[in-house]
Amino acid sequence: MYHFHLKQNLRSFFFLVIVCGIFGFCGLLWWANRTGMPDSWRDLIEQEAAKQGAFMQIGKLRYVPFRGVTASNVRFFSDPACQLEISRLEDIVLDMDKSKLARGIFQLTKLELKDARLVLPVDPKNPSSETLIVTDAEGSIFMPGNRRLEVRGARGKLEGINVELTAQMIGYQPGPSVPPKEEDIGKRRKLLAQVINELKRWDFDHDEPPTVKVSVEGAVNDLSKLAVKVSITAKSIAKNQYTLRRLHAEAELSGELLTLSTFTANDLSGTLEALADYNLATREGRFDGVSSLNIPRMAKAWLGLPELKQVHLDGRQVLEVQGKFQLDENNKPQIQASGHLTCQAITLKETRLDSLETSFSWREGELFLRDVKITHPEGEATAKAMIRWPVVRMTLQSTLPARLYQPLFIGKPLEKVIKDFSTRKGSAIVVNLDGGFDASDPHSWAYSGSGSLKNHNYKGVPVNEAECKFILNHNELDFYDGTVVFNYDNYSLRKAFDGPNQATAKVGRIRYEASSKMVEVEAISGDFWAAPMCRIFAPKVADSLEGYRFHTPPSLRCSGKVDVTPQGRTALDIVFSSERPADYTFLGKNLTLETPSAKVSVQGERIAVTDLKLQTCDGPINATILYRGKGILEGELTWTKLDVPALTKAYDLQMKSGGKLTGRINFSLTDNKIETLAGEGLVALEKAELFTVPMLGPLTPIIGSVLNNSRAGVERARNAFCNFQIKDGILTTEDFQTATTSINFTGDGSVDLANLTLDITLRMNARGLLSLITLPLRPFYGLFQFRGTGALKAPSWENVGFTAPPAAQNHILIAPPKASAITE
Repeated sequence: MYHFHLKQNLRSFFFLVIVCGIFGFCGLLWWANRTGMPDSWRDLIEQEAAKQGAFMQIGKLRYVPFRGVTASNVRFFSDPACQLEISRLEDIVLDMDKSKLARGIFQLTKLELKDARLVLPVDPKNPSSETLIVTDAEGSIFMPGNRRLEVRGARGKLEGINVELTAQMIGYQPGPSVPPKEEDIGKRRKLLAQVINELKRWDFDHDEPPTVKVSVEGAVNDLSKLAVKVSITAKSIAKNQYTLRRLHAEAELSGELLTLSTFTANDLSGTLEALADYNLATREGRFDGVSSLNIPRMAKAWLGLPELKQVHLDGRQVLEVQGKFQLDENNKPQIQASGHLTCQAITLKETRLDSLETSFSWREGELFLRDVKITHPEGEATAKAMIRWPVVRMTLQSTLPARLYQPLFIGKPLEKVIKDFSTRKGSAIVVNLDGGFDASDPHSWAYSGSGSLKNHNYKGVPVNEAECKFILNHNELDFYDGTVVFNYDNYSLRKAFDGPNQATAKVGRIRYEASSKMVEVEAISGDFWAAPMCRIFAPKVADSLEGYRFHTPPSLRCSGKVDVTPQGRTALDIVFSSERPADYTFLGKNLTLETPSAKVSVQGERIAVTDLKLQTCDGPINATILYRGKGILEGELTWTKLDVPALTKAYDLQMKSGGKLTGRINFSLTDNKIETLAGEGLVALEKAELFTVPMLGPLTPIIGSVLNNSRAGVERARNAFCNFQIKDGILTTEDFQTATTSINFTGDGSVDLANLTLDITLRMNARGLLSLITLPLRPFYGLFQFRGTGALKAPSWENVGFTAPPAAQNHILIAPPKASAITE
């Protein structure tokens, strides 16, 4: 029994010892984990790591069950003095060579990361500087000896991007080394920080984030010979709503040289392939690439360049570029580049271009465009340009339609000039342009050159051909040494008189001055109709010239100035002459004027026609005509021996009287209305047959039949004269006079020129044989009075009682007849 109790007590004792031991061991582990392992262990591990070339400082060392010895707040340095920090780790697991540890030899063989957090300071000398944080870090760092370090299976997340790292390094070795220069310390980290900061601005698929793989080989003693390989793969990344797909890049850092050996990416428009290298020491690099991406969208989203206003690139774009760059102290690149650009299906202000192609170079803020070629269904252009924004200098040779030049001159006087052009079938235009502009100053632009066109209209005036030289700027539009061939196919005068289909004008200069808003016209000459030419630069003046209806283009010379404002400063001198007729409406009727010539002076609204010479109705006319504006027309005409039948035919008077008409008139007229006509003048008729007088009364027909001469026994009035006044379209006279051999005639009365009616009183004083008939009528023997009224074409005459004539007629009526007519 005693032995039985002893055994039970021993078992209980050993059980209690084991339980206490377990609890004691757990307590020891808890104490070691909470308070940390002794500082001597930390020093030993730090010294052992230094022997392997890894310099670290451990904040806390503890033992974690099932994991092992764990170090917290570990800082790694690149130098034995622990001054240049390269990274921080929150937790790492330390693995020692257990066989050597059993013999008392402490050797660190592996550092293991799992769900760790890695902090990389950008400035190794300043731990509080900007940091790069890697989360979810895991992997192993092997220390096989001989100061070799190997990183295997290391991965983590940097700003949401998967990062994978492999490395083979030789740790720090005592002895001669190449210490990094002060300015080079952390430059690689700064470069990485710039890349990461840029990636922060990009969006990507978080389910499939970009992956960055890094491979490192080299020695800590000589970082200049460090070799780093990096590859980046992304399904899609986006910035400012612009997405790149299937991005892949490979780069290598060998010493100070970073080389981008592969870069490919796609968007919906095309692909991008690029190569580049960058020297970390000199901060300079080179690049080479080919892109068919959407260049404007990419430039706006990536580089923040402004969007091209009213320009849309709808087709394929191919950019080939190569060059070099230099980063300044602010990391701003100074770029030199050259290449070639091709764009298809370009829409410029609703005008579609087929393609644009150019070679280019960029240097120190200057962009040079060479071999620029623009194609359009209606023409093409070649150009070269130098752009140092906002200043643009360019040379252009173009057959493009005029409307495509409008974007160059928006808000400028030339924009309106271009709008006034329109095309006809078979139109063509050639422009040679040399000049430039300052985009920051709307007034700073200037061009010179020459141009020619075919089958165009300008302000509605059709032109078959035109050419000129020009100087264009904000202050003036100067077109000189020009030739214009007008098209008259549809011109009313050509149709009316079967004139020529075209005419040529030489233009010395047409110059518009913006400050004064005046058009200077110099040495315009040729045989052409005036109105179409004048309509090009002075439409209102052209309207007034349409009244001169030349049957064929007259010979013209023109110089002066034209005011394009309502200020009335126009001063234009025109000289014309024509060997062919011209029609002109006078007193409501059309007159055909032969061989007209004159000088025309336009002063504001005033138009003065001087030295007007012409032939009409078989007689010469000299005139001066003045248009004062507001419809007021004044003039002075003198005519000599006009053919009366031709004149009566022109005014549709249906008078059979012949003879010649001589006279003059000063007149004024408003709005071409005859009822406003006013003036004065005189008229003389000679060798006419106004009327016949039977000298033998009832016996006159009998004598005529006996003598077989119907004109026997009659006298004819052949000459007449009168002064007249006109007021409100009514012509009045008080001294009409004519005579036969035996009779004096005087008259007074009026003619309504608007209605072509008359009211005239005619008195006669018979002498000789005819007076015998009137002997019973004493004291009025020989005196008769008649009154004519009604239409001028066929007036009605009646014998009325004799009344006393006006005082001016007394002497003429009583004086003996002096007519040259004889009774036949």
